[in-house]
Amino acid sequence: MRIDSLIQKVSSAGSFFKKEQVMTPPLLSGAVRFPYGPFQFTLQLAKGQPYEIHASTDLKNWSVIARDIATADCFEHLDSDASKFSHRFYRVTSGVHSSLSIIGYASMTLPPGFSMIANQFDAPSNSVGELFKDWPDGTTLSRFDMRLFRLTENKVVGGKWTNPTEQLQPGDGAIFFNSTSDYKALTFVGEVIQGGTSIPIPAGFSVRSSLVPQSGSLLEDLSFPISNGDVIHLYDRDRQAYVTYPYEDGKWKSGPPMVSVGESFWVAKTVPENWSRDISVS
Repeated sequence: MRIDSLIQKVSSAGSFFKKEQVMTPPLLSGAVRFPYGPFQFTLQLAKGQPYEIHASTDLKNWSVIARDIATADCFEHLDSDASKFSHRFYRVTSGVHSSLSIIGYASMTLPPGFSMIANQFDAPSNSVGELFKDWPDGTTLSRFDMRLFRLTENKVVGGKWTNPTEQLQPGDGAIFFNSTSDYKALTFVGEVIQGGTSIPIPAGFSVRSSLVPQSGSLLEDLSFPISNGDVIHLYDRDRQAYVTYPYEDGKWKSGPPMVSVGESFWVAKTVPENWSRDISVS
């Protein structure tokens, strides 16, 4: 083989490996859900890298919704089909790399009166002032204080929350009061928590929700730690009434409680336990 040909081959191989080395996992940020409409987020990866955007509604089954080559190091993607889903999640792959984070949204419609809600995303800010913007006077958010054994109330007065810095973290739950006579949209947006997760469920009463935005049977699908004598209280927001689900003799007395994305519930627990799950959705 001629020396110049060998040098050219080595040089080409070196260029290839250099390109491989600079490839990094895609970064996702800036998630925004427009009311009843599209979902938008910012995607960062090296210019010229091929990528695929995957979407899911259950964090188990994923489909490719976009495939392209990055024309810039940072650009926005708009999912115009988001209006067809009450909740949807997104991840991005590029070559052998996958985005470390998974982002998404969960939207619900709250009737006049009470609803039990849950923020199941890790957002840049999980404060009440940021999560619940532009709600009218009379709107309230009530949390259960397990130390004082009573509900605490945060209220909109004069267009502002009385405690805007109060946090509603994933795993927590709250009772939300829509003071209007209209059905109102509420959307949570942010990053899906992954890896080993655990929420303490104390003995006695507490308000809890899944750390992950998934729906299904509380025990079979969401692996809630249930024991004989426990009672789950779901709130029927349309009927404005609680529905109880006692667990006795190793089974549900009135059928298994089915929990929706973005929903919290009361727990009456006989013994303290941890609600642990290993969430791996990449």
